[in-house]
Amino acid sequence: MVRLNLNKVEGALEDANKCIELDPKFVKAYHRKAQALVRLSEWDDAIKAAEEGAKLEPDNKAFPELIEKAQKDREKDAADKARLKADAQDVRVELHNASTARAPPKPKDNADKENESSEFRGYKKTADGRTTSYFHTDISEEAKKLIEAQGFGKPQKLDAPVEAGDIKGGGSQWNQAGTYEEKGMTKWLEDRLKSGLIGLKFNLPHSDGSISATGVAELKGDCSISVSRGKRRHLMDVSFNVEYEAKVGSSSGTGKLAFTEVTSDGDDPEVKNEPASDVPPAIREVLDAFVKPAGQGLQPLVLAEIRKTIEEYKGK
Repeated sequence: MVRLNLNKVEGALEDANKCIELDPKFVKAYHRKAQALVRLSEWDDAIKAAEEGAKLEPDNKAFPELIEKAQKDREKDAADKARLKADAQDVRVELHNASTARAPPKPKDNADKENESSEFRGYKKTADGRTTSYFHTDISEEAKKLIEAQGFGKPQKLDAPVEAGDIKGGGSQWNQAGTYEEKGMTKWLEDRLKSGLIGLKFNLPHSDGSISATGVAELKGDCSISVSRGKRRHLMDVSFNVEYEAKVGSSSGTGKLAFTEVTSDGDDPEVKNEPASDVPPAIREVLDAFVKPAGQGLQPLVLAEIRKTIEEYKGK
């Protein structure tokens, strides 16, 4: 995903193909492959990759959307090429008509030749008979009075400060030209995840026990916002651990939810539950029931908060 965000499409396609070679049933690799092929204008191959992914996961709506996009882009590309071909034919006809209708050059008399020779040498005659540079311009008295009346050529006082215009894409005020500018958001993301996740609690049903998120650790990857030519881009691809503690009566145990491939493109991240090695068997059963599943317990609460954080980031 990082290579796609950085527009390194060939590298992203190579990574996807390697993933498929290692695991032919890795659904996300087919999705990434189809995305890369669409950007490379390889419409037929993109549709084929998306269809293969849809066979592995028929309920995944991303694949039909990719197929529809590839088909529309292919049709648009064909229409653009046809229009360019027609425009090129029109230009050839116009050039042919212009060349055949061009009038023969008018022969020059001796006076024109003399003036041309003089001008070619870089000199000309002024109204008073002086020989001067070809680029010299005589200013009439009337023009001089008009220039003086308008105040041209004189220093002008600025009555009000110059106001800087709005920058497209939200770049810095100093960057009026819209050159590439990037702002790191990794520290903001880490602080936001800690404030939103630490203290998050799931109360166990039919029991006085609970499972609580206690920390966010080992955040790695890239999170930034770039602005270039008025366009704002959000680039996120990170991994991190959400630490938790489970308490049931007098027993307790700890562990972590390891999140990888957390991006801003809307795809669900990869999640793995990793209990500590010293967790008692009774607590391990609780973790298998209320931490490991994506549909109940602590994990859905954590995922909802992560999605909320990503939306805040995309709004910046």
